[in-house]
Amino acid sequence: MIYAADGAPQTPLAVADAARAFNSGLIKGLADAGLAPVALDSNPGDGKPPEGSDFIISSELEQLEVNKRFGTNQTLHGQYFTMRAVARAKFELKNRDGAVLYSGEISGIENEPPNPVGAEVFLPLETEPAESLSVALSRAVGSLMLQPGFRGALPMRSVEAAPTATPAPQSLPSPHH
Repeated sequence: MIYAADGAPQTPLAVADAARAFNSGLIKGLADAGLAPVALDSNPGDGKPPEGSDFIISSELEQLEVNKRFGTNQTLHGQYFTMRAVARAKFELKNRDGAVLYSGEISGIENEPPNPVGAEVFLPLETEPAESLSVALSRAVGSLMLQPGFRGALPMRSVEAAPTATPAPQSLPSPHH
């Protein structure tokens, strides 16, 4: 919702197919973290990963909201406002046997303007509710990747084991021929 300076609701906000937007962000975040996610049309009845997959992650979007509240003050950049976006989801990671390796609830939060640091006050970085909500969603997905229990459940490759690009040998013409 966007609220006017007097606190009255001004403009309702809606996300068309919030679950699809969330899943799309989750798939992208998992891929960006180096995993090879595959979206499923539905959860398998036994809760186990489909054939050819080592893990299955299920998620439940619990909260996706953004509120922008205009204040009475004016700045050089227009009417002052605050905005808070929250994306909260539950996640569960299972192995091939269906054993739960990680379970947790993660929230991504974006506040505008950013909190002051010392005596320094910041202007809002995001002005559009959709942008703020996108940041909150990215933070929720990114926070999942940082959870020690989630990371610890996944096989990690050492830097030495990671494939490296080796330049192919090239034959150069000899200057003497």
